[in-house]
Amino acid sequence: MIDINKLTVGEIAKVEELSNQGITAIVDDASPKGLTMAALAFVVKRRENGEFKWNDALALTFEEANAILGLGQDEPEVSADPLDED
Repeated sequence: MIDINKLTVGEIAKVEELSNQGITAIVDDASPKGLTMAALAFVVKRRENGEFKWNDALALTFEEANAILGLGQDEPEVSADPLDED
């Protein structure tokens, strides 16, 4: 899952510029998601491939964007008791 805290300030600014929304829009159920998801996928993929373009991000399917961002994936359960092995 994408960790917004690990984005640079420049990447956050780029997401906000491209999506025309604050970065927290991704977790706001009432906010539109398309441009925010594309913008987040864009900055993540640009880290891997400097040739990845904005139009490439816009061409991603919802499933592809989710795979890049790890959205909708459950985080592993962490037991409060390290000896609890249920």
